[in-house]
Amino acid sequence: MSFREILPENCPPDGAEDIIAARLVYRLVTSNPPTAEDFRSQRDLKPQATFHGITECQARGLSVHGERKDSEKAMKLPRLKGRLICRVALAAGAGTIQQTGNPSHHTWWPLAEFDVLTFCTVETV
Repeated sequence: MSFREILPENCPPDGAEDIIAARLVYRLVTSNPPTAEDFRSQRDLKPQATFHGITECQARGLSVHGERKDSEKAMKLPRLKGRLICRVALAAGAGTIQQTGNPSHHTWWPLAEFDVLTFCTVETV
């Protein structure tokens, strides 16, 4: 598999699942329509940062929610105010995903060839 980012060894971790069936996830974005900038990992956005509470592997993935209501809750955090909710229709071949954090929070490692912008729709709150 060829992921969008160079991943550390053993990443995605054991327990992560290849996306082989359609599923919806939600991601907070800053623009409508979304741009590639909305789908950059924390590591890509902040190459020198030290992240606490997450692994380097998670820092190179994308945070998504399995439930829209959890994205709505996240939007109330000061650093996420003003964001928009993008519904992403993941399809077979979209990459690998793992539940991380609360039950609805997942880290998604997209494959290089998956064109996320084609499958992302901004929803009204």
